[in-house]
Amino acid sequence: MAIVSWANASPISIQRNLSADERLYFVSDLHLGDGTPSDTFMNKDSLLIELIDKIAEEKAKLVIVGDAIDFHQAWSMSRVIRAHALLMRRLSELAAEHGVIYIWGNHDYDISLFRDLLRFDVCSSLTLDDKVLIQHGYEYDPFIGPNLEQTHLATQAHHLIERILNTWIRLPLENFYNIENRLAFWCFHKLVLAIKARDKLYRTIGKADWCGKTESYLQYWTMNQIANPAGIFYHASQFVQDSSYQHLLTGHSHLPGNVPLGDGKSYINTGSWTFSSAQYAIWDGERFTVKDYITQREYTDQAYKPLIEHRFSHMDFLGWWRENYLGWLKFRVGEVGRFKQPELPNMETN
Repeated sequence: MAIVSWANASPISIQRNLSADERLYFVSDLHLGDGTPSDTFMNKDSLLIELIDKIAEEKAKLVIVGDAIDFHQAWSMSRVIRAHALLMRRLSELAAEHGVIYIWGNHDYDISLFRDLLRFDVCSSLTLDDKVLIQHGYEYDPFIGPNLEQTHLATQAHHLIERILNTWIRLPLENFYNIENRLAFWCFHKLVLAIKARDKLYRTIGKADWCGKTESYLQYWTMNQIANPAGIFYHASQFVQDSSYQHLLTGHSHLPGNVPLGDGKSYINTGSWTFSSAQYAIWDGERFTVKDYITQREYTDQAYKPLIEHRFSHMDFLGWWRENYLGWLKFRVGEVGRFKQPELPNMETN
C-alpha cells in the first residue's frame, strides 16, 4: 500500500533526523522518464552512476530530495525501469550498502515504489540535528503546494502535448526557443489580454471577487519566466530567516544556488538533472557546496542576485511582453538574450 497518494490533499508527514556530523550528498529533480526523446533526464545514467560510485567510495550517504521519477512523462514504473535499468540497480545497491534517504516531491504519487522496490528510507522531510532542514520545496510553491492533485492533471496534459508535438513547451523561453514554444507564448499573450479585459469588466460592475486568483497566477507565471522558478525563493528564504534552522535545502525549482541570508543563515537549492544539468550539493559537516557534476562549476548566489535585489519585482507579463516581443514570433530574450544560457540538447536528437 502506498504511503502517500496525491489523490489525498494532505500527504502523511514522516520526518527523519541525521547527525550534522555526517558527510552527505544531495540530488533532486532527476525526472527519470521512459528513455524516449521526451525524457528530460537526457540519458545521463552513466554520469549519475559515477557520482553514486564516488559516494559509495567515500562511505557517505545519498539524499534524494524528491522528483526522482517523472511518472507524468513515463506513465508507469515498468517503463522507467526498462529505460534506466542499470541506474536503478545501482541506486538499489547503494541503498542496501549505505542507505539512501528519499524525500518525496510533487511528482511522487506512489512512495511504496521507492520504499519497497529500491529500499529507500522514505520521508517527507529530513533534519540534520537542529541546524538544517531539507524538504523537496513544493511546500513553498504558492500554486503547486496547496493544489497538488489539480497540478498533476495539468502536468500530465503538458507532457502529452510535448510528446505529440515532439518539442519542448517550457519556461524560460530563451532556453527552449523553438517555433512551437514561441507560438505558445504568443497565444498566452492573447489569453492574458482577454483575462485583463474580463477582470476590468468585473471590477466595473462591482464584482471584483469574481476575478479570483488571476492576477497572482499571471505574476507567478511571469516570475517563472524572468527570475524566480516555481515562485519559492521568497517564501523559502523568509521561512529559514524566521525559523531556528541555520540552513534550508530544497530542490523543486531547478535553480541551483547557495544563497547567504545574513546572520549565518542560508538557502540552498540542489538544482536538477534535467536537460544539460547534473547538479548536486554536498554537506561536509560544517557547510554546503553546490556543484555541477559535468562542468564542476560551483554555484553560489549568482542566479539569485536578481531576486535578492528585487530587480524584476515591478514587472508583470505585459511589461515583459513589451520589452521582449519583436514581432513575427521573435523575442528579444531568444534573439539577443538577457542572460547567457547553456545550449540545450534538441529533443529530436536525443
